[in-house]
Amino acid sequence: MNPYIEGMQALAPELVLTALALIVLVADLLTKGKDSRRMGYLTLAGLAVVGGMLALRLGEPSQTYFGMVIVDSFGTFFKLFTVAAVAVVCVFILSDKNERKNGIGEYYFLLLGASVGIFFMVSTNHLLLLVLGLELLSLASYALAGFHKGQRKSAEAAMKYVVFGGLSAGIMVYGISLLYGMTGTLDLAEMATLAGDSIPTGLVPQLYLSAMPVGVAMVMILAGFAYKMSVVPFHFWTPDVYEGSPTPVTTFLAVASKAAGVAALLRFVGALFPVDGVDEIIMWYGDRFGMLIAVLAAVTMTLGNLSALRQQSLKRMLAYSSIAHAGYILIGVATRTSEGFDAAMYYMTAYYFMNLGAFGVLLYFESALGSDRIEDMRGFGWKSPLISIAMVAFLVSLTGLPPTIGFYGKYLLFKVGVAEGLGWLVIVAALNSVVSLFYYFSVAKSLFLKESNDERPALSQPLFAGLLTAIGVLTIFFGLFPDSIQELVEMCSLLGS
Repeated sequence: MNPYIEGMQALAPELVLTALALIVLVADLLTKGKDSRRMGYLTLAGLAVVGGMLALRLGEPSQTYFGMVIVDSFGTFFKLFTVAAVAVVCVFILSDKNERKNGIGEYYFLLLGASVGIFFMVSTNHLLLLVLGLELLSLASYALAGFHKGQRKSAEAAMKYVVFGGLSAGIMVYGISLLYGMTGTLDLAEMATLAGDSIPTGLVPQLYLSAMPVGVAMVMILAGFAYKMSVVPFHFWTPDVYEGSPTPVTTFLAVASKAAGVAALLRFVGALFPVDGVDEIIMWYGDRFGMLIAVLAAVTMTLGNLSALRQQSLKRMLAYSSIAHAGYILIGVATRTSEGFDAAMYYMTAYYFMNLGAFGVLLYFESALGSDRIEDMRGFGWKSPLISIAMVAFLVSLTGLPPTIGFYGKYLLFKVGVAEGLGWLVIVAALNSVVSLFYYFSVAKSLFLKESNDERPALSQPLFAGLLTAIGVLTIFFGLFPDSIQELVEMCSLLGS
């Protein structure tokens, strides 16, 4: 078969997703935005098709096409993650009374465009394609953050997002250019294994010559990943952007966009600093890079949790919570082992359920109360018991308590951290989990243990309430029976068992 045709067939999910985005855009233009709900249903149908195509690829051997795009189970895992997250976000948009008033179908086009960027980000070891995917995701995210351009907070969110995004992207690209100049390649696998006699040719000779320039380039590249994952010190945009963006957009940024950053970082570390099969100096330098990530993990989770303690807005509290969870995920990345990467992937799956659910409940309260202040939710748990009980399940999971999926996710991270000599980091994470208990359960306290002064009845949204309840049930179910997700993660492992 013609290699070009074979490559295009391998990229079928990306092509279908791109075509879907264009169809949604043109259809919305033709209808002049009068029936944006149909665009939502069309998007959900298209995502179902893409998800089915991806599910059929699970377990297939890894193949590289066009010298850049890797089609493997690891990439498929995060593509399915993205499809599932965007589908739920679309349901949130359809259920949001504020968005029903706006009736703007470009929402779905931008979400699909961002998803295309994620698909390429998670499927390459080539730094050029990685940056292109990152920028496609970022540009769509900037527009989404400022979608309510008539609102000051939304405009402010978009501006801050653009400024910090441009700064971190510039730093990252400059670091990549330095690395390319030193190694002569943009392919991470080649960079780690080439060891010629002349310079530039691979990372090994450069490390033997001088590790300092490589260190500068690595720190600059890490800045790009840190920005996308909300890791300290590139976290400043997170609370303001999360607060100013429409809640469905905040959900997308907190779940799908963060997962893309995690997947890209896992590929970067796994390809450039493998634990065996490379020169000793690569392994030595990888250990130092892993320790840098471990320090960032400790600082990130601590700052995120301590900052969340002071928040009166549930949206800002969840923003700082997402920063803290980025720190937990970095425990698995810092180990640079198959078990550590699998633990990080499992925790991202847990994060999918508990964070999507928490933001969904936030959206419900915003619609019912017109506010996201925790104090305004007093006694509302008795008016909407089903959704409020689901919210408690999400909060318990975010804390990392049994019998939820968040508990098992943290257990796997802590277990591999201790096994790989990062016991100090596990202790820091455990103490941070105790701190998080206070602010998570302040929400539960407000819902059930305080009297309400609001006479408004509960909002009637049976389908939306059913979705949130189902996510809450799954949060507990997969905590009690984690084997199915663990088997899926192992099947899609980046470094193999």
